[in-house]
Amino acid sequence: MTQVAAPLVRSARRASGLSQRALAERALVSGSAVADVERSAHDPVSGSLERLLEAAGHRLCTLPTTSTPVAEWADFIYRELRSARRSHAVAFRALIGLSDELAAATTPLRVALCVAVPAPCGDQRYDAAIAGLVEHYLNQDRLPVPDWVYQQERILEEPWQASPYADRSEIPKALARHGVWLADADLASV
Repeated sequence: MTQVAAPLVRSARRASGLSQRALAERALVSGSAVADVERSAHDPVSGSLERLLEAAGHRLCTLPTTSTPVAEWADFIYRELRSARRSHAVAFRALIGLSDELAAATTPLRVALCVAVPAPCGDQRYDAAIAGLVEHYLNQDRLPVPDWVYQQERILEEPWQASPYADRSEIPKALARHGVWLADADLASV
């Protein structure tokens, strides 16, 4: 459960805008307990995990899938961009991995994977790209788009030319609306 608990607690806490200390106070646990869970040093029992998630305004649910929810992709990108490597190449590959999973998901699962609000990645370009991808794939089947997708901080003022040679006509409308110039042909892994 440790590998599952760490990203769940971390992304729920960050999406709620809470520090580790604030979450600990709300959940009535020590700050070190929250830190231990988030770095996978402590394996919480299910009651403790639920208490931490509820304190962040989240609920533990399961889906019949092995696909990764959007919020966990955003957490991975956040951790990669903050790592010593600060690898934009790995973060960008994760963005394409998210695109692959959304493209492959059945329509009900696609909606479920997008419901939880992803915490900021620490780079507005990636926040905008995640929102643009979610809008793009949900709009394809006229599925409901969660409100978080339209938050102003998920729309770039200056476009990000993620596909360096893409013509504007090759960029899906949802991505262009978020200021992310990523060509449709570049949305899938090769």
